[in-house]
Amino acid sequence: MEANPIDVTETLAAKMNLNFSRVDDNEISILLKNEEPEYILSVVFKSEYEILHFSCDMNLSAAKHKRAALAEAVVKANERIWVGRFDLLSIGNRIVYGLTIPFASSFMADEEVMESIIRLIVEECDQFYHYFSLIIKSKKSPSFSMNALFLESAGEA
Repeated sequence: MEANPIDVTETLAAKMNLNFSRVDDNEISILLKNEEPEYILSVVFKSEYEILHFSCDMNLSAAKHKRAALAEAVVKANERIWVGRFDLLSIGNRIVYGLTIPFASSFMADEEVMESIIRLIVEECDQFYHYFSLIIKSKKSPSFSMNALFLESAGEA
């Protein structure tokens, strides 16, 4: 790999005027938005395994009694996305989006590619934020919430 992807990500975050914290040589944490929804993106490079991992905490958590509904919601959301996945963390019942790129040594980690990945992550999180939020804050089922999210409004008025 020509450049450490964490170095590239740090340079990009600075150019985009994002708040970030360099954890160490192989990890950076970035605040992607300063308003709701607020996302915290962690980027970790594991050179020994040739893996670049992105984890975006969507700042959504739920009470224990919502865990089953959220687990079902995560499955339904993952059926709708092409890249990455949503996970429900056992600690705090938090929703996170994850994306892992294997064989990172053959991956071209330039600013343009890293910016595209970050934008993709934000788009996926934005698309599903209100879906997960609706399940957490109401008594709506994951099926109802998913149908409401993807309701086609085109057609007759």
